Parts: sequence; structure tokens; C-alpha cells
Amino acid sequence: MTGASLAPGVEIPVVSRTTTAVDLFMFSAAAWLLHRIHYDLAYTTEEEGYPGLLIHGPLQGTYMVQGAQVFLGSGARLATLTYRHLAPAFLGEELECGGVVVAAAPESVGLELWVRKLDGTVTTQGKATFVLHKEGEQ
Repeated sequence: MTGASLAPGVEIPVVSRTTTAVDLFMFSAAAWLLHRIHYDLAYTTEEEGYPGLLIHGPLQGTYMVQGAQVFLGSGARLATLTYRHLAPAFLGEELECGGVVVAAAPESVGLELWVRKLDGTVTTQGKATFVLHKEGEQ
């Protein structure tokens, strides 16, 4: 990304994600998020009353960051992230991740990010700041 392409108002290209049951299980295990609504369908539907397995809020936060990193390139390093989970998303639902540049400086960029369902329902929204390095810098 060049400085000119990181002006406030520039939209991040939308990235689509469809979470699999293996993704849910692996994220649960890796992050020690052990609530059964993310990997035990019988428990989720029969005991909790949800229509299917839920996609973790933190996994959706990860999707937001990944979409931003694709847009910004390999020289971008996440400096700050805040997000809020607003609505449930279920296994099998395609999610779109995107956002907009809200602040740009030579060495950093501020973004507002979101995850939404195809019907437009925003499930997760947040803000992130990335430090920008030239290719090859640490």
C-alpha cells in the first residue's frame, strides 16, 4: 500500500469467509474457548436452543484483522485492536469482512472494521491501528 492509497475514506476490499466445523473446533482448542456451543451440535441445539454451532466472536475478530492485513500488505503490524460482537453467526453462514481507513500517517493507519452476514447484519465491529514498515524492515 502506498500512502496515497491509505487516505481516510478508502474502503478495504471485502473478503468472504465460510467457517468450517474443523475451524470452530481448532479455534476452540487453540484459544482455550471451551464452551460447547462452538463444537457440540447436539448440546448447542438441544440444550442451548440455538439453530446451529456458533462462530466465536474472537474468531470473527481474527477474520477482521486478516482482511486488513491482506489489504495493507506484509509490512503492516497490528498495534491495537478493539472489537465488539453484536450478533450471532452460525456455522455454514458466509461472512464478509471489510472496513474503511479512518486515519493515515506515514508510519501507521487507523481502520474501522466489520464482519457481516450476507443479509447485511453486522456481527462484529471494531477498530484497529497498524504500524507500517517498508518491505524488508522488522
